[in-house]
Amino acid sequence: MKLNSAKYILFFLLLGITRGVAAQEKHIYNELQQIADHEKAAYSKLLQPHESLIVNNYDLKYHRFFLFADPSVNSISGSVTSYFVATQSGMESIQFELYKTLSADSAFYHGIKKTPGHNGNVVTVPFDKSVAQGSLDSVTIFYHGDPTSSGFGSFGREYHAGAWALWTLSEPYGASDWWPSKNDLTDKIDSIDMFVVTPKGNHVASNGLLISETSYGPNSVLAHWKHRYPIASYLIAIASTNFARFSDYYVTADSSLEVLNYVYPEDSALLVNNAKEAIPAMQLFEEIFTPYPFRAEKYGQAQFGWGGGMEHQTMTFLGKGAFSRETITHELAHQWFGDMITCGSWHDIWLNEGFATYATGLRYERTDKEYWDLWKRSNINYVCGSSGGSVYCDDTTSVNRIFDSRLSYRKGALILHQLRWVIGDAAFFKGVNSYLEDPKLKHGFARSSDFQKHMETASGKNLDEYFADWLYGQGYPTYTVHVGQSADHSATVTISQSQSHPSVSFFEMQVPIMFAGEGKDTVIVFNNLSSGQVFPFNPGFGISSVNFDPERWLISSNNSVTLGIEDLPAGKFLTLSPNPATDQLAVNHNLGPFKFVEITTVDGKSTKTFPEETSETSMTIHVNSLKDGVYILRLGFQQGIVTRKFVVKK
Repeated sequence: MKLNSAKYILFFLLLGITRGVAAQEKHIYNELQQIADHEKAAYSKLLQPHESLIVNNYDLKYHRFFLFADPSVNSISGSVTSYFVATQSGMESIQFELYKTLSADSAFYHGIKKTPGHNGNVVTVPFDKSVAQGSLDSVTIFYHGDPTSSGFGSFGREYHAGAWALWTLSEPYGASDWWPSKNDLTDKIDSIDMFVVTPKGNHVASNGLLISETSYGPNSVLAHWKHRYPIASYLIAIASTNFARFSDYYVTADSSLEVLNYVYPEDSALLVNNAKEAIPAMQLFEEIFTPYPFRAEKYGQAQFGWGGGMEHQTMTFLGKGAFSRETITHELAHQWFGDMITCGSWHDIWLNEGFATYATGLRYERTDKEYWDLWKRSNINYVCGSSGGSVYCDDTTSVNRIFDSRLSYRKGALILHQLRWVIGDAAFFKGVNSYLEDPKLKHGFARSSDFQKHMETASGKNLDEYFADWLYGQGYPTYTVHVGQSADHSATVTISQSQSHPSVSFFEMQVPIMFAGEGKDTVIVFNNLSSGQVFPFNPGFGISSVNFDPERWLISSNNSVTLGIEDLPAGKFLTLSPNPATDQLAVNHNLGPFKFVEITTVDGKSTKTFPEETSETSMTIHVNSLKDGVYILRLGFQQGIVTRKFVVKK
């Protein structure tokens, strides 16, 4: 093909734009993939279904930690005092999980020293007499040892720029690797006090408010953190090193919230600006969701020694490379979705990860419309890159399945986005906020059914079909759309659908299609309830182009659209011969000059065959390069677009 100079320049401009878009899509993919991969690695201890090893006969109310943690030494020691309420009668002992590499040295109950039993990973403290149901009681366990850690797991250390750093990361079941805990998704601790002794020159990052840092002997410092919100055991965390500290502030008309940052000194010059990404994210989430759930305390971001992020309650841990807009926004969103309301089962992990992923997209919607479109497109393309898989996690024995970036993160986010389309913006955000404010769920646990009920109440719609198809079902639809228009502008659209997976027989959906022509455009929404459904309409103008789902609300892929003149005007004709064709196809007509010519396969993929000979009344197309099959010829004329099918058979 020979290009004139203008076309040559245009070609390379378009090539540059295409490559730029591809690079942006790759960036979106990589950012979210890194979040998912790091979290997957961190949670690698989940190899088998974890059911609490302990007798679950009490409700935790309070923990007081007094710990000794020197980052230069792989060990921990101290005590944990636990206040609890007996939930069953005849409670004669209490159990906690504590990994076997740690030693439970002693326990104190009502001031009396006890010898705890430590069988496997379970510590048992006996009582002198049974605790009555409903009674508040307490016990203190002293322990020490060398915590084990797998991969990026529960207790980690590293050496950086001449200093040691220590951190914890307990999701999902790693809390017992470094302290005697009740390690399940049934019971949140109402409040905690965290006292940590660490070498002088270090600072400790943890949950809640920093109450004090005081000298503890000649070479140590005692840090006291206080947290007065319910918290799941896996969200309790500490980190210690020679942190550099700085604060940003989220300021409103009537309040100011500290965003407290702890970073390695050698990285502070870089991260001081990156950390500020939390401020606009906080502003957005307070606007579209509810107030920050832990407003009486703070939000914190602490650097630790691996590449991802972990949403510890009020104190997210971030690797150096994770101080980015994407990860900071994702982890902050977890303070609402995952921390304040925690998934009640790992089957429902999408309530944590899908919401955090979509919240990141919502930030792009507000701040960068072009990037927002790329975010939607890249995630739709990735989700539809495989034919099966449900968002609801059907296998909690597999860490790869739980933290599947395609399903738990991306498709989880997209079914929220699509639900927003189905019920409308007002109902969607009303339902989400009602879910967040539900006193039965707030600062507690939720299942998928809880979220569905709130969306049904807000919208007034029964959403059983939607959640059956999109949460529990698998796959996605492919749409085939044909638009025909007559000379009087009356038109019909035929919408057909196929499914990528047999678990769903049909995806009922409100399908938006944009029609444009004669300098006008309109979007019409068709309530598609069956395949092959025909909808008559009249846009009021001659249609020259059709754009399926222009705002990218729908989870779908490989869609095809054809546009044709339904009836040629009286005295007009267009013929194809021979049909089937072998080497060439002759087009004869009396419709005037061609405006464009396009040949596609029936699934909408464009071919590279172009006319060799043209005039105002005829065209010859050499089809010898085409494989045998059915093709669509789209011809643009002054009066509209004519579509015709032809067959290649050699």
